[in-house]
Amino acid sequence: MKNNKNINILKNINLLKQIFYFFVVLLFITFLKFNSYAHELWLEPVNFKFNNKEVSKIHINIGQNFNGSPFGYYDPNKKNLYLENKNKVINLPQRDGNFPAIQTLILDKGFHILNYETNYEFLKYESIEKFEDFLKEQNFESTLEKFDKNKLPTESYRRFAKALMTNGNKSFFIQKPKLDFEIIALTSPYNLKEEIFEFQLFEKGNPLENWQITIFSRDEENSYKEIVKTNPNGVGKIRIFENRTYLLSAVKLDKTNYIEKLKYKSDWFSLWASLTFKK
Repeated sequence: MKNNKNINILKNINLLKQIFYFFVVLLFITFLKFNSYAHELWLEPVNFKFNNKEVSKIHINIGQNFNGSPFGYYDPNKKNLYLENKNKVINLPQRDGNFPAIQTLILDKGFHILNYETNYEFLKYESIEKFEDFLKEQNFESTLEKFDKNKLPTESYRRFAKALMTNGNKSFFIQKPKLDFEIIALTSPYNLKEEIFEFQLFEKGNPLENWQITIFSRDEENSYKEIVKTNPNGVGKIRIFENRTYLLSAVKLDKTNYIEKLKYKSDWFSLWASLTFKK
């Protein structure tokens, strides 16, 4: 009798887990439906300055112009999720439905970089105008004459998001490029002597020159936006201010070749890199 009772309890627990998982997926799909053009994904820790004795909680946000919504963790979207410091890389398994999405206890001290890479996602534009607006916003105007305006564009996209975190220790390291598309910090925004923040944009390990980087920032009262271009070495720099949260964003768009189009059912590939920190 006792065994049957335990079995029923386990069944009920599994059923609740399945229901919870279903609602996580449903909420995520609903969110994407109403935000189908919000490609931008960024990581936003509850506290960029972590405490080694408390679990750090980090939101995964999706939106536009540094205005978006956080959503719970959903493992099928993830390709890689890891925390990197000067000495090691730590993979971070998470539970579906986590909210905030990423939760981890950071045991080491000093400067850390949280890295999140997604799998491909698919988008079909509802109008030619929406795609044209995207091209203009990202300075891809040369592409305006390269697509069939009698057919709604389709796109497969991936995101590569990073957040710079510290416990107050002034240690710093520069990542080695290893992602398909990424922004790498060349200086630490947490060094109080530094007002100029330098970064470098890479595509598959190669610096990307003369490329647009959109810089969003906000404080308690205002939001700001500026555009910078990388130099021949893929390096850009901005002046940063106290008590502002920053989001750096870059986009790469390419037309699919014949084989890729058959495999992914898409006309275009896009890669999105983001980097966040709080001065």
